Amino acid sequence: MRCRSMFVAAFACLLPVLAQAHAVLLESSPKSGEMLATSPKEVTATFNESVGPIFFRILDTTGQEVGKPGEIRLDGARMILPLNETLANGTYLLTYRVISADTHPVGTTFGFSIGEPMRPTSTTAAASDTRSKWSTLVGINRWMLYASMLWAAGSVLFLLALSPPSAVAASSLRSGRLAALLSAATFVLAIGLGGADMRLAGFDGLFSAETWRTGLGSTLAASAALGVPGMLMLLAALSAADRPKTGLAVIGAALGIGSFLVTGHAATAPPAWLMAPVVGLHLVATAFWLASLMPLRHAARVLPASEAGELMERFSRYAVPAVGIVLLSGIAISWRQLGDPTRLIDNPYGLILAAKLALFVCILAIAIYNKRSLTPQLRVATADADTRIRRTIGVELLIYLLVLSAAAGLTLTTPPRALIAGSTSDARTSASAGDTYRKTISNNSGYAVDLELSPAKPGQNMLMVTIKDPSGKPITNAAALDVVVSLPAAGISDIRLKGQDVGGGMWHLMIEEMLIPGDWSVSVETFVTDYDKSTFETTVPIK
Repeated sequence: MRCRSMFVAAFACLLPVLAQAHAVLLESSPKSGEMLATSPKEVTATFNESVGPIFFRILDTTGQEVGKPGEIRLDGARMILPLNETLANGTYLLTYRVISADTHPVGTTFGFSIGEPMRPTSTTAAASDTRSKWSTLVGINRWMLYASMLWAAGSVLFLLALSPPSAVAASSLRSGRLAALLSAATFVLAIGLGGADMRLAGFDGLFSAETWRTGLGSTLAASAALGVPGMLMLLAALSAADRPKTGLAVIGAALGIGSFLVTGHAATAPPAWLMAPVVGLHLVATAFWLASLMPLRHAARVLPASEAGELMERFSRYAVPAVGIVLLSGIAISWRQLGDPTRLIDNPYGLILAAKLALFVCILAIAIYNKRSLTPQLRVATADADTRIRRTIGVELLIYLLVLSAAAGLTLTTPPRALIAGSTSDARTSASAGDTYRKTISNNSGYAVDLELSPAKPGQNMLMVTIKDPSGKPITNAAALDVVVSLPAAGISDIRLKGQDVGGGMWHLMIEEMLIPGDWSVSVETFVTDYDKSTFETTVPIK
């Protein structure tokens, strides 16, 4: 039970932090599908924020690196790769993989040509594998890191603020020491796992020096530089007999919380000068509140009823402002990720976040019930009050297990803020690379979809799909949308992609596979109602 509450506490705190966001390519030279007159002296890629390069290459149509590239240079958010060898006329592929401040790696591959139109490209050579074998382990490691760090920091906050009786303090000291040790280890392991994930390494990649150099070149290193000393200080502070050493405890907790402010989505979201303090307050208040639950439950079991009631009353004096901070800071962080409060109900990210907020309301209701009803009864030793308050705290922890599920869903879903930013930037890039192909397709049931494909050239393309009912109004409650693309003339068939709901009946997806010119078959499959699946088929020219 003690370990479960630790993990639940960490994940509940991380709900607003685990939103996905990535660096967005604003401009490149050459552009996707562009035909250059002569061989370039360098190739460049400009992003919406500063990035760290993992690789940046030019490949020929067989997948071999060409151009005798020099060292990658960074100029703000611009990445530059000098070429020391003249490229012959022909078709080439530009491929990159970078990381941004939130440590998430992103990359793509697209084609361009020199001196002649772009030729059909081998799909094997063009493949850009952005799926890492390490993603699951990275997620588990971060889950353990968040849980253990918050539990260690929350334990010292609980002990320093409330000075509980020795029977309760001893339990908190032991669990806090274990959490601090686990956290220090996972901070270090995060660097290696993150480096392996960024480099798309194989399963032996964790033992490669290059893997660790990549991890050390990211914000994971800065996080560990604060977190590891912080956890060692907490370990020392919690080694006292009945009360943590105040100086070490305060510094260690501050370093632990600070380690989360130099990486991650929420703290690094612009403006960072505002969001980092907001996230910091959120972490401090949540760590204290949630790490107190199991010690309080333990107190109701081992202390006389009146003493347990008195301890819970003292906790309430701190908990009320802590809950207020958690609520207000959580709203601010969530608002920033949504971009618009109306997006809470018209996209998957918003719906998961709404579920999380509903669970928070349930937890808050239990806390109010405990404070106003059960704690006074416990204070006067009402029969079974201790049993009932332990039960309600247990229910609260079970609800946090549901919160954990919501957190896992958020890590797999792109927030509207990032998606809108990416779509805007992609549209800007597409406008410079070619025209947008637009077409409306209807089916026998009267439903229709509006397609917008940009730039409709070989390379990465952005597809926007708007679903409409027979009256022409957008359908905003479609359950899902899949797109299947194929190019029969080149033997390419049934590449299935899932759309991302961006609200207002509109769906978004990036198509990396349209690297070969030709008439591509596009099939859109969607449930216009829960039971009514509609399919729309057309041909899109990629030139």
